[in-house]
Amino acid sequence: MDVVLNTTAPIFLLIFLGFLGTKLKFLPQASLPALSRFVLYFALPSVMVTKISSLDLREVVDFAYILVYAFGGLTAFLMSFFISKRLLNESGGNSTISGIGAMMPNSSFIGYPILLQYLDNAPVQAFAMSLVVENILFLPLGLILAETYFKKDSNEEKQVLLTVAKRVATNPIILSVFLGVLMSLSGMTMPTSVEGSLGLLASAAAPCALVVIGGSLVGVSIKGSKTRMAIVAVSKLLIFPATVFCLLMFFPNMPHVLQVSALLFAAVPMFSIYPIIGEAYGQRSFCSSTLMLTTLISFFSISIMLLILPS
Repeated sequence: MDVVLNTTAPIFLLIFLGFLGTKLKFLPQASLPALSRFVLYFALPSVMVTKISSLDLREVVDFAYILVYAFGGLTAFLMSFFISKRLLNESGGNSTISGIGAMMPNSSFIGYPILLQYLDNAPVQAFAMSLVVENILFLPLGLILAETYFKKDSNEEKQVLLTVAKRVATNPIILSVFLGVLMSLSGMTMPTSVEGSLGLLASAAAPCALVVIGGSLVGVSIKGSKTRMAIVAVSKLLIFPATVFCLLMFFPNMPHVLQVSALLFAAVPMFSIYPIIGEAYGQRSFCSSTLMLTTLISFFSISIMLLILPS
């Protein structure tokens, strides 16, 4: 139990610190987007480049991991989508927004920091593979479906495809993953001074990300259909990791650290830009409320999962 608390308590204390600092105006809420961009454009890419470039390519890609993680997320999406549509009679568009919340984990801002706390040698390749699945499969699929339901014009659909492609192609973390792989393949090394600078940036990724998460919860209240929120929360925090757990039984030879990583990334709340995605479709209030609810519940759900994980 001490190990679990030592893992989750620091994570959620930093989230609370971000919330409290923003609430008391020590950290202006207007500064959160800039801090978030620092994490996305500098800190996390530094983690990817420095860690992946030092790995053998065979250690970076594990197709069983990718399959398990992708199937788990798609299962959570379909569960949330069909329950929202069939049982709650939500529109296809609203059901898609629910499904996106169930499918897209916050692996960058919450998953990776927890992994660093829980494992002495956190496998950065697990983080990289999760990011690739999320940004090349999960998010484009969700956005394309949302646009299909909300906007029927064919020209707009073409524009959506271009927007999604641009989003993936310009994602700094995805680009840093491929840069790290390229450096690993070519045997290229960085000057010591550059590597030292990137190491300093990498060390700031986890704490800054968690403070941003906490600050973004200030001013959010739970509004909208509690049943719909509960469906998304259960799909995200229970169905996704439970599906991954079941699928991992078919891959007993997968390294234990990768199994643990897949479960941890699957169990974290949805990504922090969920309300921004929802705002484009008139769903910001629902997405903000669901994000807050799921983040609060995740302290207990992740703690329980870590408690029962085999050592």
